[in-house]
This record gives sequence, structure tokens and C-alpha cells, in this order.
Amino acid sequence: MIFKTDKHPANRSAGRIWAGLVAVATVALWVCSIPPFAFAEAAYIAFVPLLIWIYSRPSPRATLLVGLGVGWLSWLIILIWLRHVTWIGTVALSGVLALLFLAWLTGARWLLPRLVERAFPIRLIGFAGVAGAWVLIEWARSWLLWGFPWAPLALSQWERPVVLQLSAWTGAYGVSFLLLAFNLCVAHTLWRRLTARERKTWSGWFSPELYLALGGLAACVYLFFESLPARDSGRELFAAGVVQPYIPAELKWDEARELENFEILERQTWFVDTLEPDLLLWPEAATPWPVIGHPQTQERVEGLVDQLKTPILMGTIARLPEEGIWMNGAALVKPETGLDPQFYAKRELVPFGEYVPAPFHVIVDKFVPLEGSFHPGQGPELIELELRGQRHRIGPLVCYEDIFPALARESVRAGADLLFVTTNNAWYGEEGGGPQHAAHSVLRAVENRRPVIRVGNGGWSGWIDAYGTIRKVIVDENGSIYFRGGGTFTPVQYEPWFGRQSFYTRFGDWFVLLCAATVLGAGLVGKLKH
Repeated sequence: MIFKTDKHPANRSAGRIWAGLVAVATVALWVCSIPPFAFAEAAYIAFVPLLIWIYSRPSPRATLLVGLGVGWLSWLIILIWLRHVTWIGTVALSGVLALLFLAWLTGARWLLPRLVERAFPIRLIGFAGVAGAWVLIEWARSWLLWGFPWAPLALSQWERPVVLQLSAWTGAYGVSFLLLAFNLCVAHTLWRRLTARERKTWSGWFSPELYLALGGLAACVYLFFESLPARDSGRELFAAGVVQPYIPAELKWDEARELENFEILERQTWFVDTLEPDLLLWPEAATPWPVIGHPQTQERVEGLVDQLKTPILMGTIARLPEEGIWMNGAALVKPETGLDPQFYAKRELVPFGEYVPAPFHVIVDKFVPLEGSFHPGQGPELIELELRGQRHRIGPLVCYEDIFPALARESVRAGADLLFVTTNNAWYGEEGGGPQHAAHSVLRAVENRRPVIRVGNGGWSGWIDAYGTIRKVIVDENGSIYFRGGGTFTPVQYEPWFGRQSFYTRFGDWFVLLCAATVLGAGLVGKLKH
């Protein structure tokens, strides 16, 4: 055997070195698989070193240290852009996510060594349970501790539409399951090869797990080609004009610069309107004062729209003085008729940003400098408008709501024929926050077979088609998404999906229930004696 774990000092030293190398390799591959890095293929082997190490039956203490270290460091790097708002929050959130990773690794440590000499069907049940446990943790993150389902493993494939088509049936959870299962199959194959007493040149590499993993990828390729729409079946919806005022977050609520910020927004809107869009798009909380509940702001925006003769779909704050509450959402202003009564209120508020969860409100304040807390919306209110003689029902998602699969699905089930994400990533600098956030919109597009249009204060702005292909990104002359300006694009929807919902939209998280069953099955298998 190559791997020994006795108490001899030399072996303990070698074990520490081996564990350290495993941890570094896992962190590097996991981080590089997540946007903004363009190494999607790393996700297929990111956990192979760690899983091989698990087969060597490391001590509980070693598992604890490596698990916490890998999880904490990986999440800290993935979320490093969050430090622009709060260093303490970034470290603490990474620690919570590391604990969830440790829980998964502990379960894998208990089960995988028990499967080495078992029959292939038994191993298969065990692998499905380990991959299913990962999916359950991703799903739990959508509601646990106020919800933060950021960066599921499926996010690594945001620029790989071939693999993503599975999401239309299983949700993005199916892609995460596939990636974890591939890691497990490769790790088992390599472990058996490394520990084999007889080194056979060719037959030693035969592994049903490896062929199963490759078969899963082949099935995704087949599904991709079967899912493609017929040639020329796309229908243009309208020309959208994106306005990026790119006002720094620390200046957005500066009372001394409110008028200047408004003038910047207006100038950029006039500029983009020269490109003759059918609809102008403003980012989250675009105006320095609420359009709803602030008559002077409403009048000024309505006057601008009347001059442009182009409707504006915007992210905006609403202040309801009678109720004494604030809401963050999206609204439509049309020429002649002005502010439309339709208003979408954000359903998933940012904890410690838009409200402070109890009991923390006693000791900390929220980051957004408005008096009082925001109140959430109660449902997927759609915004309807007519452009080019077509009636459109738009499902808004404000800020980071596109990271929650359930919210986009609720909007499409309510009748949305496209999704509109309005956000402000200027809080998070010019690192990975913008593209990492936008990658979630790709998952939502494929899951629900709806195009997604996005506008950010300083980027990422663009659109994604119903098959997860990024069709247009608004960039400056240097190719950067971070700039003050704008641009236009024309989203397209394909004929097969007009008035039709995907399997995932109709049936929701059935795959999560299936994963729960695989975890139970793996637990039973692990307790069986040879």
C-alpha cells in the first residue's frame, strides 16, 4: 500500500504534507472553476485529490482541520469581493459555509472507505448518496440563515451550455450532482489504480465508474443537441437600451451629490436613447430619491420619459409614507401616461443590508443609509407592456434575487415570458462580483427556458437566451463591463417556448427529493456488513 497512517513520526510528517498538498490542490481547483475564472473543466476534478485522501481513512482530527481549512479558504476567495462592504461579514459567512462543507466531507469520510471492496451497484448507491448530500446542502443554503445559495457548483458551467441543458429538467441542482458524481467516479478509479497490488497496463484501468461518468457527459451532449430549437425559430422581442450611470456606492446616498447623481443618470439616458431602443433599462435604485412616494422625483422622471418618448423600466425605491415603510423594487414609466400602477417589490431582502434580522437589530445597523428597514414583497408581481405590437409580461428580479431558483420559477409560473434583473454591483468593486453574480442568471434562464435581460449600475449588463447562451454583454472600448455609459441589445425567444413552461418550472425541486432518497439509501448501504 502507498498510503500509511500509523503513529510513526516519519509517517505523521508525511501525512501532514500529503494533507496539505490535498488541501491546496482542492482549493485551487474549486476556486478556479467558479467565475470570474474561465476554467469550468476544473469542476470535474476539483474534489478528486480530497476524495482520494478520504479513501486513506484520515483521522477525525485531520478531517476536521482539512475540511474547515479547505472550506473556509475556498469560500473566502470566492467571496473576496464582499470585503468592500464588510470584512467581518465576509470572514464570518465563509466560516458558516465552511461548516456546511465540513458536514458533507465528514459524511463522505464515513461512507467512501466502506465502499471500496463492495459490488458496483452498492458503490453506485453510495456515490449517489454523497453527490445527493452535496445537492441537499446547496438547497438548504437557499433558506438556511436567511438564505444564501450563492455559487452552487453548477455555476462553474455558466459558459458551457452543453452541460447546462439538464437544468431545464432538474434545476441547476442536477448539474451540481453530475459534477460531484464525476469527481467521485474519477477518485474511486484512481484510488483503485494507486492501491492495486498488481499493476496491469490496460485492464487495470477498467472501471465501470469511469465509464459511467463519461456516459453521463455523453448523455448531456445528446440532450443538448436534442434540445436545440429549429433554425430561424427565434423571434425578436424588442430593442433594449441599457443605462449604466456607474455611481460609486459610497456616493450614491451622499445628500450633497444627489442632484449631480440624478443629472448623470439623465445624461446617460439621453445618450443611450440616441441608439433608438424600444425600452430603456435603469439599474437598481437608479434615482437618488424614490420614484414612488416622492412627487418631485416622479414628476421629473415622467418629464424625461415624455421628452424621450421611450418607456423606462427601472429599479427604484418606493416610500409609502402612510404605512411608514420602504420597499425596493421595479417600476415602469411610460410616455404620456407616466408612472404605471404596476410595481414589483423585492421578495428576498439582503440581511444586514436592507434589514437587520432579530435579535441583531439591537447591536448592529444595516448598511444602506435609509431610515427604517425595507419590507419584502408578497408575490411575483409582473410588469406588462406592449412593444412592437407584442404584449410582454416581465418578471423582475431585484439585486441578488436571481441567485434564488424559487423566485425566478415563481415569476415564470405566474406568466412571465422573460426575466428582468436590475442590480447594483458597484458595492463590490471591480473584481469577480459582477460576472459571478451574472452567472446565476444563466442558470435561471435555462431552468425556466426564458431569456434574461440584466442591467447593473456599472455592469454586468446584457442578455442570456433560453438555452443559457450569453448573447450580448455591454462593455466599453477596453472590453470592461465596469464603465459609465450604456448600449443596446435585442433579446430573442424561441418559438417552442412561447406560452410553454419547462419541466423544472412545472414540477420544481423534485430532484432535491430524489437526492434526499439517495442519501438515505447510502446511509443504509454504509451500515451493511460485507
